[in-house]
Amino acid sequence: MAGRPTTDLYFRNALAPFIAPRWWPVGWPAGQAAPIRACGAHSFSAGRWRVLLREDAPAAMRAALDHAGPLAYLVDDDFAAAASCPALPEAYRQRLAAFARGWHAALLARADVVLAASAPLAARLAGQPGLAPRLRLIEPFWRESPADQAHFAPLTGGAPLRIAHLGSASHGAALAALAPALAALLDRHPACQFTYFARAPVDPALEAHPRARRQQPMAWPEYRRWLARQRFHLALYPLLDNGFDRARSASKLAEHAVAGAVGVYPAGWAPGAALAAAGGALLAPDRVELWPAAMDRLIGQIMQKHHKLAQIAAQAAKTLSINDPCAKQRQIWSNSLDLCLA
Repeated sequence: MAGRPTTDLYFRNALAPFIAPRWWPVGWPAGQAAPIRACGAHSFSAGRWRVLLREDAPAAMRAALDHAGPLAYLVDDDFAAAASCPALPEAYRQRLAAFARGWHAALLARADVVLAASAPLAARLAGQPGLAPRLRLIEPFWRESPADQAHFAPLTGGAPLRIAHLGSASHGAALAALAPALAALLDRHPACQFTYFARAPVDPALEAHPRARRQQPMAWPEYRRWLARQRFHLALYPLLDNGFDRARSASKLAEHAVAGAVGVYPAGWAPGAALAAAGGALLAPDRVELWPAAMDRLIGQIMQKHHKLAQIAAQAAKTLSINDPCAKQRQIWSNSLDLCLA
């Protein structure tokens, strides 16, 4: 299976120094941590433990279920909610529904530790009999550092305000709900540009707009390289009122910061609200249909006070880095796998 965000954001980025290369000989230099070894694209052995991150090839998942020692299973989406979510692309929804009925249910029952990527997801999983004592909460860690704020300075000289929606296909319904208003927004604000990801057009007016750019989805390694080279000023993250969106992790906060963008989040989404309370994000209404008016007001304010946006971006970078997310994630894995990962 190809590289995937889950494996990097919740395991490889933080634990890379402790993962043995595939060619490493038996044994490990004295005084170093016990090695972690890849045994699949998204599964690892760590001492007595087997670790499975979201899903892997069938043979790797069967090996995890049959593993003689303890199993840690990381979940970063609400697969049960996905099964009944009409906002998801049909093929994607069907695939997640099949996974939820099959491998996911068996892995939840088998796992000695289940790591959930968001508090709402953990709460949902905790409702299953016997699962609550095995649950741990884990947050993502991006290896890429937040951008600096140099790209905000040209705004005072009339440079375009670069706005982005950095969502995947699973975010497509929220983007589609906002797309007609975004085209109209670009008409009303000539200084704005908009970049978004979609395999096919989501709205005729947005597709045809000269200051809107539709990017084709990229493989994860390519996207990481692309993102680190970008500089945006605002990143929009509308969410729909369904169980799948409510369970989303906080990974977009750091993702937006890597591209230098101030995130705009629904007021009721806890990760975005917490960052906004620290001065590092902007909030919009929870209901997507109320975003156009809110965005009009927001852009009007930004055009008058560009420097404020740079200050918010700087505060986001500081807030997201201050708690050392790498060390926090290592500690969670250290505690969960009975390993010293100092």
